[in-house]
Amino acid sequence: MKKPKTIIITGANRGIGLQAARDLASDGHMIIMTSRDLKKGVEASKEVPGEPIVHQLDVTDSKSIKDFAKFIEEDVNRIDVLINNAGSVFDDMAATTNQPLDTSMEVLRKSFDLNFFGVYELTKSLLPFFDPEGRTDVINISSGMGSLTDMGGGVPAYRFSKAALNAFTVYLGNNMNSKNLFVNSVCPGWVRTDLGGPNASRDVKDSTQALRYIINEEPDHNSQFLRDKEIIDF
Repeated sequence: MKKPKTIIITGANRGIGLQAARDLASDGHMIIMTSRDLKKGVEASKEVPGEPIVHQLDVTDSKSIKDFAKFIEEDVNRIDVLINNAGSVFDDMAATTNQPLDTSMEVLRKSFDLNFFGVYELTKSLLPFFDPEGRTDVINISSGMGSLTDMGGGVPAYRFSKAALNAFTVYLGNNMNSKNLFVNSVCPGWVRTDLGGPNASRDVKDSTQALRYIINEEPDHNSQFLRDKEIIDF
């Protein structure tokens, strides 16, 4: 690690977000944890080393995003890393035949509001506060379920929203006029969290390898999709 970084993690009150906060704080970084429910965020921050900052943020609420951006501008000033972690599945996980055209518009809209539109609006709002001198990173927590080369069945709204997120990663990384901004998607794998369920194949402690690799080792990856330390297909 070259220097401690100021890192924003959305949805950091549980699961992969909380594990990322623990691990990256242990690596010596300054962590800004966001949570839709401030009380849950404050409680979760007790598990994080150092003195993490906790702030309320609902990425599906434009006012909440504006309030958070104002906080960053006035109280933090510069950031180095944004981890867009907040996300969820709204499809019927128990459905055995979840066909794409059976998905309701409500589920599609909720999925895109959280998993894509929220990421877009928040990233746009925070880019002015990225360090203009040193390396900066936008890391989008995606899923192999959003890979076009492995677009299997089930949870279609989730898959579509993560595919859109991956497209945003490639587009932003390829078109920003900044040589020091790196934009990548990360697949943490199927993780035992509230979202992943108890039968998932990976422990949450294994889910942050790609994040730590990008942030601490600073590989020259841009507009890529990573699982652990390996580049995978979009």
